[in-house]
Amino acid sequence: MIYFRRILPYIFAQKKDLIAVFVCAALVAFLFTFSIVMMLPFMKVMIGEEPLHSWVDRILITSRSGISFYDIQLREDFSEDSPQILSDSILPQISSIKRKSTGFDADLIPRDKILAISINDQPPIKNRNRAEIIKNLAQAPTNQPITLLIERAGLESQPFSVNLTLDAEPFYAPLLKKFISFVPRDQSKNFKRNCLILLVVIILITSIVRCLLRFIQEYLTKRISFKSIMQLRQEAYSKAVRLPLTFFSNEGVSDTISRFVQDSNRINQGISTVFGKAILEPMKVIALAGAAFTINSKMTAIVIMGAPVAGIIINKLGSKMKKATRRTLESWSKLLSHLQGTLLGIRIVKGYHQENYEQNRFTIINQKLLKQQFRVGKIDAASGPILESLGITAACIGMIFASYWLTSGQMRMSDFSTLVMLLGAMAESGRKLGNVYPRLQTANASAQRIYQIIDAPIETDPAGAFHLSRLNKLLEFKEVTFTYPNSTGATLENINLQVQAGQTVAVVGPNGSGKTTLLSLIPKFFVPEQGVIKIDGQDIGKASLSSLREQIGIVTQQTVVFNDTIAANIAYGNEHASEEDIYAASKQAYAHEFIEQQRQGYQTIIGEQGATLSGGQLQRIAIARAILRNPAILIFDEATSQIDSDSEAKIQKAVLEFARGRTSFIIAHRLTTIINADRIVVLEQGKIIAQGTHKELIDSCELYRKLYEMQFAE
Repeated sequence: MIYFRRILPYIFAQKKDLIAVFVCAALVAFLFTFSIVMMLPFMKVMIGEEPLHSWVDRILITSRSGISFYDIQLREDFSEDSPQILSDSILPQISSIKRKSTGFDADLIPRDKILAISINDQPPIKNRNRAEIIKNLAQAPTNQPITLLIERAGLESQPFSVNLTLDAEPFYAPLLKKFISFVPRDQSKNFKRNCLILLVVIILITSIVRCLLRFIQEYLTKRISFKSIMQLRQEAYSKAVRLPLTFFSNEGVSDTISRFVQDSNRINQGISTVFGKAILEPMKVIALAGAAFTINSKMTAIVIMGAPVAGIIINKLGSKMKKATRRTLESWSKLLSHLQGTLLGIRIVKGYHQENYEQNRFTIINQKLLKQQFRVGKIDAASGPILESLGITAACIGMIFASYWLTSGQMRMSDFSTLVMLLGAMAESGRKLGNVYPRLQTANASAQRIYQIIDAPIETDPAGAFHLSRLNKLLEFKEVTFTYPNSTGATLENINLQVQAGQTVAVVGPNGSGKTTLLSLIPKFFVPEQGVIKIDGQDIGKASLSSLREQIGIVTQQTVVFNDTIAANIAYGNEHASEEDIYAASKQAYAHEFIEQQRQGYQTIIGEQGATLSGGQLQRIAIARAILRNPAILIFDEATSQIDSDSEAKIQKAVLEFARGRTSFIIAHRLTTIINADRIVVLEQGKIIAQGTHKELIDSCELYRKLYEMQFAE
């Protein structure tokens, strides 16, 4: 649970809501237990085991002196032929005494019978009935001498006196007395009906309050969960946008997106579980177990003996759940990657009539995901029945023992019935806890994937980084070698290249020769494993990223725009640009003419992946963005690849005008766009095999000549 625990600071920061969740959970647990315990006095009255006041008096006496009495009862004598009614005239007899109590210190023992009671040194009065003696003893003042007249079983001697001092009343005594005051000691024929009505009213009020508190607890739990996940996503996103490109090359963009979506949702469920079930249900178990122990500790102890076994099973299920969840999330990432690739390239899919092929690929990925989900579902589904079986087994064993206690008179029917309800509710709460740990392991597996983003090393300035001045003289590659992670060979090898400030350099070569990688080293998207790149004699590897990238403008082969207005896309990277600056850059890129024709002009929303504009229009917006940045270094990676021939000449002219006085790097398969470059660099298999002007390379470089002839063979 290492990774899930790292989320706790987000949760603990919400102290007020968290405290309210615990308070509400405690009150819900108390009220739930109270509504069940209320059945005990009701059954005593309805079954006629003992007057309610006498039962309450005995509870108070036990609390103050440790003395418990046999109660009068109407019980079924299973061994004989009829019920026996034990009369109220029978005197109270001690059933047990707690150690370290005032009753134990007074040398009283079980089966002692109290004949009379005297308070404040008054002579004891014999022949009082049982209820009267218990009442007087329960109402006796604290720390004042009380004399009991005792008849001890097995002794032929006369009754003897015992001095007893009672402790203070328990904290709940005033509430209990207040409640019992509504019930008359003299029970009329309507008494049972009135008790039933009172019980129904109490249960109704208790249930309404409990439901309200539960609503508050669940709502606050969701608030805590949503806010925590929002902060976690925020932290993960702030790290993700600062990660080097090699991270996305290894992990994949779709997998990273899946972590923000699928994994964060599972963590959300985990937090809701921890501060929902994992708080409420244990509190209910504790409250129910406490009440059950008060009624009969032996049967309760037998039932809860299954808890350690349940804990071992839950731990094993949790470990399996973590592994299964991790595999499921990986399958989700592959599914998302396939969806993204297919839907973004839907025109190609349809154009090449590959719907069936893509459907088959999707089916394979989807079925693998389904298989992993089956495993997760199997583990999740197994936890409840296993725990329920353990609970039922323990309850049945307890009830077997209870049957002996019940028939031998050691347990009353009302106690047995109430105990069954308490233990049943406790078992239900335990069953609900069965899937808590597996869900926590699921959340832990998801948290691990998100924290792989957060913990990944981000792009940072080197120690002692200096501010790199704007390129003024020379940009130089010296013995530069670069290899992609997990690649078997170097992508670039021993690159040596010098570019004078203001020059336009074109980079050509077959696909996979390293053209894009070479130019990606200039803004430090990748860091060479050997060699250095210098600007005006200063190593860019030791410069601050901001000072380097602020002087670079990039237009990529795959046009990147954002789901925002046209104006915002052009001004991207230049927050202080005015409308006039945006208009000027657009005109220079020949974008102004089609932007004005849009319904909302520059405030038109481009749409996801630029869905509302053509490829050529998007490319011109990207060029306008680079122009507005006013960079010292321009990088055009197939910048005119999606522009129609009618606009290409105009854009080339605009680029040439804008590139005047700036250092420009151009990658283009259309050699017509680079013929006039100051220098052309030819790459093959990651090495520079030739460089020079177009005319020089036509005469001296066979590869360049072949590339040129392939385009102009006709």
